Amino acid sequence: MSELGTVHVRALRKCFGERTVLQCIDLDVASGEICCIIGPSGSGKSTLLRCIDGLESIDSGVLRVNGEDLGYYETPTAYHALNPKQVARQRTQMGVVFQQFNLFPNMTAAENVMSGPVLVKGASKKESRVRATELLASVGLRGLEGHYPSQLSGGQQQRVAIARALAMDPSVMLFDEPTSALDPEWVGEVLAVMQDLAERGMTMLIATHEMGFAREVADTLIFMDGGVVVERGDAREVITNPKEPRTKQFLRMVL
Repeated sequence: MSELGTVHVRALRKCFGERTVLQCIDLDVASGEICCIIGPSGSGKSTLLRCIDGLESIDSGVLRVNGEDLGYYETPTAYHALNPKQVARQRTQMGVVFQQFNLFPNMTAAENVMSGPVLVKGASKKESRVRATELLASVGLRGLEGHYPSQLSGGQQQRVAIARALAMDPSVMLFDEPTSALDPEWVGEVLAVMQDLAERGMTMLIATHEMGFAREVADTLIFMDGGVVVERGDAREVITNPKEPRTKQFLRMVL
C-alpha cells in the first residue's frame, strides 16, 4: 500500500541549546487526513511543523513522511544522513504556508507561483505559467496574475502563497498559523481555500487558533503545551468534550 501523503512521528525530540522545545512527540497522519494542532504560543506547534518540513533537524526519534525517513536512510546497524540534494528532493513533496506570506515583492503573482517549478524542478516557463494561471484561479485570484504583492490585500497575498506551495505538487501541506497575520475581513477567504483543499483529499497539518475551522474541517485535533502532546483525538470530540484539565482550561479561554 502506498504511503504517499502520510506522516509518522515517534518519540521526536528537539532542543535549541539546553532548552528542550519538543519532547517525546508521537503523531500519525493518514493520507488525506486533516490534522489541526492547537495550543498556546510557545507550545511547540511551529517547531513541530518545521521539523516535519525539514527546516529544523531533530535530535532524536523517528520522522517519516511519505514512508521515507526525513533527512536520513536506515541500514541494519545505523541511520545515515542524506546529502543536501536528497533532502531537498524530500522537501519538494511538502508544501508550507507560513504566517507571513514571504512572496517575492519584485515578482507578479504568477511569477511567484512559477518560481518553485522553474527554479527547483527545471520546468519550462511556458508550462509553469499555464499551471500558475490555473492555480491562481483555483484560489479565487483569476485575473490577478499580473499583480505584484503590493497591489494585493493580505488575504490575496496568502492565497498566492498557497498557490505557490501547490505548484510543487506536494503530497502533504503544512500550514503554520496561516491566518494570524491577516485582518479579520480576510481570514474567511483563506480558510475557504483550505477547506476546498480538504474536500479534494489533500493531507494537511495545520497549526491554528481558528477553532471554528478546526471543528468543521479537521479529522483529528492535537493540543500541545510545553513541548508535549497533552491530548489528541477526534477534532469535534476534543473540542466539545476534552478530557485533560489543561485542554479544558485552554479551550475555555479561546472558545
